[in-house]
Amino acid sequence: MSEAPRRPQEDPVVLVAHGSPDPRSPAAVRAIAEAAGARVGFLEFNEPDPVEVLCALADEGAVRAVALPLLLTDAYHSRTDLPEVARHAAEARPGLTVDVARPVGDESLAEALVRGVPDDVDGLVVLAAGTRVDRGREHVGLVAAAAGRLLGVHAQAGFASGPGLSGAEAVEECRTRTGAERIAAVCYFIAPGRLCDTAVDSARSAGVVHVGEPLGAAPELLDLIAARAAEA
Repeated sequence: MSEAPRRPQEDPVVLVAHGSPDPRSPAAVRAIAEAAGARVGFLEFNEPDPVEVLCALADEGAVRAVALPLLLTDAYHSRTDLPEVARHAAEARPGLTVDVARPVGDESLAEALVRGVPDDVDGLVVLAAGTRVDRGREHVGLVAAAAGRLLGVHAQAGFASGPGLSGAEAVEECRTRTGAERIAAVCYFIAPGRLCDTAVDSARSAGVVHVGEPLGAAPELLDLIAARAAEA
């Protein structure tokens, strides 16, 4: 049974996603926004632009809105692009105040990641996009550790790009460190897309027995969206 749509916040929320040329990605993001009772804008590749969405809210009478990064790590886009989005919208509509929320990455998402993982796995790899920001990679490592604790197995982070282990290297590291034979891979991604496919293909090349889906409109993600909006 699908989750009922979340009740919109008193102040309207605009989910700001990175965007992707892969049509699966914006489709998944729009489904998340609908389930969360929010609007959505994309930084690249897709429409609408988040500044346009915020301006439209002001034209409809909103005096305050929340720009919420639909991003899992506190890296370049959340630190640089989101404040720029808020500034441009406020300049275009001087009566509008735009609060910027924190990204939605959180260890509580480990519950969603391990849902559907077979009971007999003895190792886990958590796949993520990758970032050059050390803090972002450390965050993925913490999420991986939380997911591993839920399953009672060692968990390793693997990345599609940038520094850190690739998906295949993370599988081999897990195998070497623990002797695991049945290793599952799960996707710490908001939506499917090129980077997710890259990480998955890499993990599959190393012989994982299960691959999980990206988060999509998981209840844990929708709860985090509501919490981040309330904080902002």
